[in-house]
Amino acid sequence: MKSFDSIIIGGGVIGSTIAHGLAERGLHVAILERKEIADGASHAAAGLLGVQAEWDEYDPLYEMARKSRALFPKVAEKIRAKTGVDIGYEVKGIYRIANTEEEFERIQQIRSWQVSAGEEAWLLSSEELKKFEPNVSSEVISAVYYPTDGHVLAPALAKGQALAAAASGAEIFEYTTVQQIVVKNGKVEGVQTTEGFFPCKQVCIAMGAWSTPFLKRFNEDYGTYPVKGEVISLKSNRPLLHAPLFLKRFYIAPKRYGRYVIGATMKPNSYQEDVQAMSIVDLLQKAFSIVPALQEASWDRTWAGLRPEANGGRPYMEAHSTIQGLFVSTGHYRNGILLSPYVGEYMADLMVNNYVY
Repeated sequence: MKSFDSIIIGGGVIGSTIAHGLAERGLHVAILERKEIADGASHAAAGLLGVQAEWDEYDPLYEMARKSRALFPKVAEKIRAKTGVDIGYEVKGIYRIANTEEEFERIQQIRSWQVSAGEEAWLLSSEELKKFEPNVSSEVISAVYYPTDGHVLAPALAKGQALAAAASGAEIFEYTTVQQIVVKNGKVEGVQTTEGFFPCKQVCIAMGAWSTPFLKRFNEDYGTYPVKGEVISLKSNRPLLHAPLFLKRFYIAPKRYGRYVIGATMKPNSYQEDVQAMSIVDLLQKAFSIVPALQEASWDRTWAGLRPEANGGRPYMEAHSTIQGLFVSTGHYRNGILLSPYVGEYMADLMVNNYVY
């Protein structure tokens, strides 16, 4: 088996973006994926770049998210140039809506600190919102519009990063399950897989909700677990929304070709990717109460994804303190798509700077 400089375990958006960054920096990289590239959470995500819509209070990840959002124009251009893949990057803003007085006070508070942090955030009355989005129900009493938030086609982004990595020299191995990371004398020597042994000098764990067994080398408390999100897609022959609507972890996102993505449930510790009938009912009822015209839309499909949440509530992105060549980047929960450009740059720099020739 040929030897690699770096092996990324996991072919989701995080792993593929790191691989792309490493390949661009001149390292010989392999992506090992137990199923197919972008087959997990990256495939299921709605692709919202909701830096302001998602964050209710300031924390260090907010700054990372802002920096990552700013990288998307370059990412979209680079992937298109290298692979021809259009990641569907659009900046039409996102509306954070309120349908109760309590939620109205909440979005005002959020707007206040975000404006103080230098972001644009426009407070709109129900009447003002209807001028931009006439199909929104009168039950929505107010909204804050974030003009610099946007969205992408998540599967296209994940696959595009993998293809761009391959265009830069990386190799992709699908249906290859890693069984063990081989370490001798404090150094990574390679990985044992269902397809044989892959020698390498570096390994990065980027397996999402399946990362836990390999994280114990870092810390016994480290681990990830799935939070299942069920999603619905409807189709309309007429435009119903200009920009996505976001309400307390619920969203309606207009996509290309008349599709409207509605989601998502939050069910922790479930590895089952089925979609329950009651979840569909709940999502549709909420969507119809916000945009009644969606009742006239036609059925497209439904699916579920397993978001990888970290035990401590913050993603793991680091080098092992004593094992040379061992790295981790996982547990990005709801924001893997949004954070991926920044994480890819950060981890690629970290791994190159720690590479021992």
